[in-house]
Amino acid sequence: MNDVLVPTVVDEPMDFTVIAKSPAEMKAAQRSLILWAARKIQFQKQEIAEAKEQLRIAKERKWETAAWRKEVTKRENQASYFRKIKAALEAGYYIVPPFPIDILAIRTDRKEPRHMTGENRDNHDQVPSVLPIGEGRYVDPKPTRESYVEVEKRHDYKTNQMMDKQITYYYATGFEDVSFPFKLARAEVKEAAINAMGLKIFDTLGVLPRVRKPDPVVCGQIYVPNKRLWNSYEHNEAVTFFVAWWLDTKLL
Repeated sequence: MNDVLVPTVVDEPMDFTVIAKSPAEMKAAQRSLILWAARKIQFQKQEIAEAKEQLRIAKERKWETAAWRKEVTKRENQASYFRKIKAALEAGYYIVPPFPIDILAIRTDRKEPRHMTGENRDNHDQVPSVLPIGEGRYVDPKPTRESYVEVEKRHDYKTNQMMDKQITYYYATGFEDVSFPFKLARAEVKEAAINAMGLKIFDTLGVLPRVRKPDPVVCGQIYVPNKRLWNSYEHNEAVTFFVAWWLDTKLL
């Protein structure tokens, strides 16, 4: 029998809804998501090529190039994002809902943290650099800090006058190694987190739940590109992946 050629369906939807009600359906969904990510990457490659060609024409004709440069960067960031998604799925990590998590590691290529000088001693948490796969290193989001004192005119509420006051300012000075937050965590869970960091796919790693912690879950996050990175993690959009979980039934 002759091989049957299956034509490409060019109008097939790029996006779809994944539904799984059992472990078997989860595996099927995982395969579908890997193919989806591959299609997204291919689409972004086409968009990058088109944007670069328009940029080349603009340069050649001495037109304004800022918009096309921005478009090239945007599309390259999108392609990098979907490559990370695909790599995480292929490594066996499952996408889970965007739970609020405590960040324990960020991936960065910065040599030193942003100083973030201010009067608040504890408000210096760093954000990830959002890098391509394999770049940077993981560090603790809480950097080392130092301080200095300035004498400034400040309002004194007792006298209702401006008076000289000593103000202490704190600033970040260096990165710390990642420290796992649970002293009695099983070795297998720590190993899973270390292995996830070794892949250098996730922008951050963290744990949940934030308050009750008899059965914490370790998660990895991939940040959505072209979004502003705030100093607070609450404002950043990310895709969350399940990394590891453990449960001590004595704590239930």
